[in-house]
Amino acid sequence: MSSSGLIRFLTTAQIMRLYETNVKRANPTQLPLLESAVVSPQHHKHYGQDDVFQLAGVLAQKIILNHAYQDGNKRAALVAADMFLKINGYQLQEKPFGRDSVNEELKRAHIAVATSQWTAEDLAEYYSSIAKPLGRATAEVERYLSQSEQL
Repeated sequence: MSSSGLIRFLTTAQIMRLYETNVKRANPTQLPLLESAVVSPQHHKHYGQDDVFQLAGVLAQKIILNHAYQDGNKRAALVAADMFLKINGYQLQEKPFGRDSVNEELKRAHIAVATSQWTAEDLAEYYSSIAKPLGRATAEVERYLSQSEQL
């Protein structure tokens, strides 16, 4: 995170693009529920939450539980949280949905949120434990960064 305390946030359009690119080509069946999920971490930031992992956990939890898509909400939450962290200097996974232990654990963590075994705070703690500083931003991350909202 920058020393100025500013955090970048994804837009609804960006999350829809992540879903189409990484999950499947479909629009949300409940767009207002996706929009609600998108603004939730911004509201938490407005009320004093400055931890990017907590904000990523809130974003992912809301996407999972709001169920804006017919299918793939946990996957949408993962790519959204990962990109949110990337535009704020961290990454969760090297290759989205790769067949490795990190991705398997991320999958289990998101299932735990979907089944109400974990809270957004639990998910944030897990994200914090596995996240690595983002070295060099890829062209994709740069595009998301340039179009993100800053608060």
